[in-house]
Amino acid sequence: MLYTELTSSAQKEALERFKAKGFPTNKWEEWKYASLKSWNEKDLDWAPAPLNETSSASLQTQNGNTRFHGALPAGVEFISFDAFIAANPALAATWEQRLPILDQNSLYDLNIALTLNTQVLWVKAGVSVDQAITHDYILSVAKASAVQSRLIVYLEADANLTLIERAFTIAGSAEVLSNFVQEIYVSEKANLTYVKEQDLAQNTTHIDHTFITQLSNSQVDLFTFSLNAAYLRNNLHFYSDGENVVSNLNGLYVPGEDQLMDSHTVVDHRKPNSESHELYKGVLLGNATGVFNGKIFVRPDAQKTNAFQSCKNVLASTRATMNTKPQLEIWADDVKCSHGTTTGQLNEEALFYLRSRGISLANARTLLLLAFVQEVIDRVTHEETKLRLTDKIISKIQTSLAI
Repeated sequence: MLYTELTSSAQKEALERFKAKGFPTNKWEEWKYASLKSWNEKDLDWAPAPLNETSSASLQTQNGNTRFHGALPAGVEFISFDAFIAANPALAATWEQRLPILDQNSLYDLNIALTLNTQVLWVKAGVSVDQAITHDYILSVAKASAVQSRLIVYLEADANLTLIERAFTIAGSAEVLSNFVQEIYVSEKANLTYVKEQDLAQNTTHIDHTFITQLSNSQVDLFTFSLNAAYLRNNLHFYSDGENVVSNLNGLYVPGEDQLMDSHTVVDHRKPNSESHELYKGVLLGNATGVFNGKIFVRPDAQKTNAFQSCKNVLASTRATMNTKPQLEIWADDVKCSHGTTTGQLNEEALFYLRSRGISLANARTLLLLAFVQEVIDRVTHEETKLRLTDKIISKIQTSLAI
């Protein structure tokens, strides 16, 4: 039973859609390797208490409540969604006509129904935000709970922003289901660099839905680093809705013992002369389960599209499992598109070479695994984040290999 009082007809309709479907099960094609069926049977707190945790980040989401601390950079506003639409009435129709999902997703309806605090990070036209904005996404509950959160990021024309997101669970928290939706709009000639660092507790299930619409001559460089959680699902959708759009999707997942990490990506090319580059890598430790499902759509009008997708995985344990499903759907004839996926184990010859130089087996495996993932890490230009991620990944690999 849901105890939150719904305030609009849209919320009530969304709740009815969710109740008709429930949480995804493995009978749903898009969730066949990553069922959430068990959450249908749990007695959950649907409105956990707000937090007031100490955080160094300017932008903070604590148990679903998002706020900005400190002075906003010049040319940036942080306001409620209602206030944003009131200030931009021409966007109302565009917003109503958006297509935020292309697959089975009852959790999006659940988020619409129960999110009460939708905020907008709004970067004005021509504004280049010099320092990265850090967003801490913090979870902590007293009993088993479901947390809903939504954030909208809007970049006007010629705007530039770097956003660093750090998702984590406070020690001592009870079991929590986190359902996070972000809708990002990148206008003409705007540029967004977005780094997601997902390092949550073992009792946390985190579902991240990120929908990005790009207009002409814009560029987005997105990085998703999935480090820890019992269950991590990333639904990442790009809508290339202009010419000369560049979309770079970079992902790295390192699931360990009793962890499942699922990456579902969609790149939807709707206009000509655009490109997307997708690189995902996974290191699977212990009895981990990994899932990658990548879709590329090239619509009839999207001639001269270049779209490339690569997913490479290393099973660092004989007990690990990886499921991959790359997909291309092309309705245009003047395009360059490719996709591919590989899953294997560490190269025995390389291991032998390192062992012959006096390096222990565990250290040799760590070096090879780090070399494998370094290609993704090195693409991050924010040095502090790059160093932090490298340290965390090395630590997790070494712990798994009992160094």
